[in-house]
Amino acid sequence: MTQLYVLTEQFKELQALSVNADEDMAIAVRDTMQAIEGEFEEKGKALATIVLNMDTDVEALDKEIERLTERKRAIKNRQESLKDYLRENMEAAGIKKISCPLFSITCAEGREIAVVDDESLLPDEFMRVKTDVAPDKAEIAKALKAGTEVPGAHLERAKSSIRIK
Repeated sequence: MTQLYVLTEQFKELQALSVNADEDMAIAVRDTMQAIEGEFEEKGKALATIVLNMDTDVEALDKEIERLTERKRAIKNRQESLKDYLRENMEAAGIKKISCPLFSITCAEGREIAVVDDESLLPDEFMRVKTDVAPDKAEIAKALKAGTEVPGAHLERAKSSIRIK
């Protein structure tokens, strides 16, 4: 079976030939184009089948990612729990450091941090303002399609898409 890009080139060449062809040549070109179009469609169907089969792989990978993410979360939680257990017991026993040939464990005193009890009572000077400014592309596209000039923006045709159902 011929590659899809070869069929595409042949089809384009025949379309160019058909523009200036006489009646007999036009019939021959049209018949050849129909044959190429049939082969093109078969190639397209084969590619679509491959794409659809990949959906199963993607679903399986998503489930595996979800499973591994949950496992990672459980291990991280267990890790933190064990570190808390060790810290609590080192503090209770008054032990600040444990050494061995492979590593050392130090129970360092925590730093002072601010704890906010009621945000509404805080003075404005202690509040941080976050502002998120981003272009509204939907509104820009609407204005440009309506003929309004929008400095710094223009309309462009997005890449075509393939839908397989």
